Amino acid sequence: MNKQQNELTDEQLLALIAKGDKKSFSLLMTRHLPAVINFAMRYFPQRSDAEDIAQETFTRLWSKSPVWEEKGISVKAWLYRVAYNQSIDQLRKKSPEYLADYDENIIDETAFIETLMDVDAKLNMQKNALAALPERQRTAIALCSIKGFSNSEAAVVMGTSVDALESLLARGRRKLKKLYHLAIEQQKLERGVINDIS
Repeated sequence: MNKQQNELTDEQLLALIAKGDKKSFSLLMTRHLPAVINFAMRYFPQRSDAEDIAQETFTRLWSKSPVWEEKGISVKAWLYRVAYNQSIDQLRKKSPEYLADYDENIIDETAFIETLMDVDAKLNMQKNALAALPERQRTAIALCSIKGFSNSEAAVVMGTSVDALESLLARGRRKLKKLYHLAIEQQKLERGVINDIS
């Protein structure tokens, strides 16, 4: 039974969920919950906030399953759209703290310390550059470049046209590139100052 359920598509599982099948709901959650949490974490520094968004998203899936109509959107895309809308609603209620610190594990052991610090610095620069983008540009890039959605799927998630999405992507990528290069130049300048002092 489990093997057969694992082979079912999301849409087939949703049809079973509409009949109250909790095992199918659990399987669908297992498939998509980590990705939905990771998506929500683009908007919230605290994992618990992202988990709350994901919980609300799947609660809505359960309640909407009896009246689900495909209308050209996959279950996965629908989940992201609900998570996106929930995230934006929550951000509007809170003060916008987009650039809160992410978990940083500073390793002060020998050997690869400099390499690890360089990698960490670059990742933080990328995160900060992405976080500095306007919300819709950031979401478009996250969906297409990070989550692997097609442009048409991402447009459905964001409730916009493919042309508008492609415009968001183009503007977002240009700005992201500029922000990242500015951060690199700033880092080089800071290192130069440190080297002069020592």
